[in-house]
Amino acid sequence: METVSYKCLNCEAPLQYNAQRLKFYCEYCRSEYTEEELRAHFGSLDQQLNQQAVSEDVPAEAVPEGFEDFASNTVMYTCQSCGAEVIADKTTAATFCIYCHNPVVISNRLTGAFRPDRVIPFQIAEQDAQDRFFAFCKQKHFLPKAFIAQAELDKIKGVYYPYWLIDSLKDGCMFATAKKIRTWRVGDEKFTETKTFRVKRAGTIDFHDFPFPALSGEHSKALKYVNPYDDKDFKPFTMAYLSGFLAEKRNTEQAEVQTDVDKELKEYATRIYKDTIVDYDTVHVDSVEVRTVQEKWNYAMMPVWMMNFQYEGRDFLYAMNGQTGKTYGELPLSKGKLAAFGAILFAVLFLICLLGGYFLS
Repeated sequence: METVSYKCLNCEAPLQYNAQRLKFYCEYCRSEYTEEELRAHFGSLDQQLNQQAVSEDVPAEAVPEGFEDFASNTVMYTCQSCGAEVIADKTTAATFCIYCHNPVVISNRLTGAFRPDRVIPFQIAEQDAQDRFFAFCKQKHFLPKAFIAQAELDKIKGVYYPYWLIDSLKDGCMFATAKKIRTWRVGDEKFTETKTFRVKRAGTIDFHDFPFPALSGEHSKALKYVNPYDDKDFKPFTMAYLSGFLAEKRNTEQAEVQTDVDKELKEYATRIYKDTIVDYDTVHVDSVEVRTVQEKWNYAMMPVWMMNFQYEGRDFLYAMNGQTGKTYGELPLSKGKLAAFGAILFAVLFLICLLGGYFLS
């Protein structure tokens, strides 16, 4: 399998997208290029790849016995810089050559039906992502020291993840029970008056660019929690933006996630309807009906800074939205710090009890 390497127009070294400069940057001769300049030079390359997409299936006779599962989930590609053949996961669309470390985009992973419509380029540079990670960790007082060690920052990787973007026009209605409660006193007696109302809300709701992860697996939860993205930075997709980052292609189709998308949109519609019911003390939703009037699905790549960390045999995940900086983290707890805090808390409470007993005696 072939790869694509977007090379510098000046020295032909591999280009990478620089989130700090918001330009494509050559680390060798320090040349910088805008998207328009690269489109003028490489614009036809994406089109050619789209037309030349080939199958990734491995012939059965080429797979040694006992390696069927391995072959079905991996593909070999050739690095254009050093010619090395490297094995990649079947969903990997952009990566680095493990031999020469040059960024490569696997040529047929994002072509044809798998070609995204749009992309949000990274807006947060790697150094900024590291600084925000430290700030995030400082808020967690029971983190093990090893977690925030400088060496672990090498594990933070910029990854473009696939998302479905759904434009959905919904028509629905909601019935709720609302109550107004008034209390007052007359002398020593307390009175309560409760008025109950049957409330209906109905109308159309237009969801625009609702994001839903198009990649199932261990990272799908994190992809939901780093939402939302701001659509002001959407650009027409070109594979040049992937250069210098990792990227995954989608492994779910619309039919597979339609039920989950409908469920989430119904929850949002319920919240919108409920927020219009004001001036009541309590509101209980009785029923909600939502139907789809019109719907359109697009496919996009979104930037995420991702870090996997293992501590005491357990895997932890830290993720940050590469555009807005919103974070999601599953972080370990230091048993030593927790034990010390527990001991201090016990000592303080014990001292308070002793002093309380002294003054009461």
